[in-house]
This record gives sequence, C-alpha cells and structure tokens, in this order.
Amino acid sequence: MTTMKSKKKSSLIAASAVLLAVMMTASACGSDNANSNNSEQGSSVEQPSNAAPETNSNNTSDNVSGDAEGNNGVMDPGTASPEAEASTAPEESAVKTSEGVFVGQADTTSVEIDLPEGPMVLQFTDDLTDEINSIPSDTKVQFEYTEKTSGDVTQYFLKKLEAKS
Repeated sequence: MTTMKSKKKSSLIAASAVLLAVMMTASACGSDNANSNNSEQGSSVEQPSNAAPETNSNNTSDNVSGDAEGNNGVMDPGTASPEAEASTAPEESAVKTSEGVFVGQADTTSVEIDLPEGPMVLQFTDDLTDEINSIPSDTKVQFEYTEKTSGDVTQYFLKKLEAKS
C-alpha cells in the first residue's frame, strides 16, 4: 500500500515540475508587455542616472583577481566607457544654404525637398509651420539647414525656407 502512495506522490511531483516549467517558459517568452521597456529580449535592467551605486564594506573579493585597476573588468556605473565618450553627443554643423524643389510635408515634423543629388528630408519646428503651409508643391525654394551626425546617422534640420522667384 505504501508503494502505491509513493508512486502517486512521485508522479504528482513530476507532473507539478513539468507544469511549473511550462508556466515559467510561457511567462518568459509569451508576453512582450512585461518587458516593454527593454529593446530586446535578455537585455538588462537600467538604473536611473541619479541612482547611487550600493557599497558593501563586507565584499573582500574585489581585488583578488582583477585587472590592473582592480575592478575585475566591471566598470563603475558612473564611468562612461571609452567607446561611449566619443559618440555621446551629436555634432551639429554650421548653417548651410541650398536650393531645390519643394515637394511638401513628409509627415507632421518633416518636409521633403528635391535636390539635384536626390531627395532630402528635413526636420522642422513649429515656428516654420505657417511658412511651410504657404508654399505650394513643385515650387523652387531656397533654404537654410543644419546637420547633426551621431555615429553613421545624419539628420537635417530646417532653419529657414522661402519660395524662390
């Protein structure tokens, strides 16, 4: 009789373990809502920039087998990596002037202008909205803009737009 109870108990434990594994897998892989702040699966949680790193005076293994700086290859959260320092802020160019054919608004914050080299999309601010709305499509225009480059991405920002007569 005890062997019958132990068999039921072991099969119940096995079934519970399988059910638990399926539930954990489903919750980890099945919902993007839980990880909506992460850009990709498996990414780490970021601390706010104002969070202070925790210090633990009982941690004696920091300098046991670390690198020359004694940090075991782990950087202090307040220290930027050498790669990040070079590309933290986009570089803005001086104001440039060009001419082209005004195509129209590409969306609510950008316009398209055809240049001899090809189309150019420029971001604009609200203060240029009335000026942009007053220029019909296929009109020759002269415009001023700046470029901001961050890594290999370049954005163009419209500063002034006027119809050319």
